[in-house]
Amino acid sequence: MSAFSLIAGLLRSRQNDTSGHMDLSNVLDSLSDAVIVFDPTGRLHYANRAWQRQTGEQHNVRGRVFDDYLHPEDRARWQQRLQRLEAPGISEARTTWLRLTCLNQEARWFEIRLQPLPAQPGLTSATLCDIHTQVQHEQRIKASHRGLNDMIDRLPVMIYRSRNDRDWTMEYISEGCYDLTGYEAADIVELRKHAYGSLIHPNDATRVWEQVQEALHLRRSFEIKYRLFHADGHLRHVIEKGCGVHTSDGAVLAVEGVIFALDHAINQQHQPSPQTPLQAEMRIQ
Repeated sequence: MSAFSLIAGLLRSRQNDTSGHMDLSNVLDSLSDAVIVFDPTGRLHYANRAWQRQTGEQHNVRGRVFDDYLHPEDRARWQQRLQRLEAPGISEARTTWLRLTCLNQEARWFEIRLQPLPAQPGLTSATLCDIHTQVQHEQRIKASHRGLNDMIDRLPVMIYRSRNDRDWTMEYISEGCYDLTGYEAADIVELRKHAYGSLIHPNDATRVWEQVQEALHLRRSFEIKYRLFHADGHLRHVIEKGCGVHTSDGAVLAVEGVIFALDHAINQQHQPSPQTPLQAEMRIQ
């Protein structure tokens, strides 16, 4: 029997003043999740003992407003959920994540499942499951990913994931794409404006394709130097290091790697090294 069925039975037994009232109440009090019943104004009509444990509320909650327990930033979203609850065909409104502010002022995350009570028109029941530890863990993971993405975007290279086709259709490109090619990453991802393959010098394109295919066939990493057209028209010398992503049966899912410019290194090689005053004097003589 679900908590919603128990609540409906408890409310009916209250109205009929039957002996089943205490039995159902004891069952609801034994649940680890909080269970409450409220009316359209948000006023509570019932709360089990788990509600008292989770909120620290020790007094009779009947007549209290549920909004008072919500974190201020979540109250508007809660009202939107209530308005959508009665809309036909909208099931996602029955489950939401919100923060409750307990008596110790600690805000904790709860998953709240809502269910109108057909036998009690105007009343809605809710079960509240404490998911605070889960949410904190997910938030730490997201923060770690944000930090990693920020670090990747600051690198003076272009990190990518592409399909294994002649266009090198990009599924992901780091922000280093702009410094390397002169194009925004969003313009190249999924061929939105430009294909990365079209930027490779025609005299190098076939060689690049063949060397990558050989490395994929052998399941080895590759390192290739080639020329790339920048958005302003000049040629850039780049080096690409990457490898394939394969399924268990050997099919190629994608190509992943990093591309960075060699222009600076090439220019340095062609520049004369600094001379000492003695070397300069001997050259003049």
